[in-house]
Amino acid sequence: MTRMSAGTVSELRVAVTDPQVIGRYRAHIKKGHPGQCWLWTGAISGHGHGRFHIASNYLLRPGGIRARVTYVVIAHRFGYALLYGVDALLTVPVLAHCCDNPLCQNPGCWRESDPYANARDYANRRHTVRGALTDTRGARGRARAVRDAARDGADVQEAVLAGWRPVHRDQLELFTPPAGT
Repeated sequence: MTRMSAGTVSELRVAVTDPQVIGRYRAHIKKGHPGQCWLWTGAISGHGHGRFHIASNYLLRPGGIRARVTYVVIAHRFGYALLYGVDALLTVPVLAHCCDNPLCQNPGCWRESDPYANARDYANRRHTVRGALTDTRGARGRARAVRDAARDGADVQEAVLAGWRPVHRDQLELFTPPAGT
């Protein structure tokens, strides 16, 4: 089970049925071909995942002070809830990316996982030559560069290459990497 507050779950149930919220979510996605990553162009978390604001409420605190409470979810988890429902999302502890691109909103790149399997997959792929996990900028730095390139209409592949170590860039290609990663 995923950990979300009751308030966030309640707001998420409303958000996945609200055409305006769904439209805002979709407006932040730069789609490619079905086999490519679809890049998130909105806010980014510290781990490089898309962050999506689903709602805000105001609470009255003691002393008559109004406090704004915002509800934010990881973008691809919102997309999963949109496709399969909030109850289905709540049973998925980790929604991993086969592409190792935390910005990816393509459902074809998502897979249900758990913290242990996700950590094991990370350990197995973190030293892959030309892999997303080896980026010298870290997950957030890579995500920001890729997001900004996608947002600005710049060459996303150049943004990806900028984070590779020279030894990785200079390796001969043994195969063509998947597009958008």
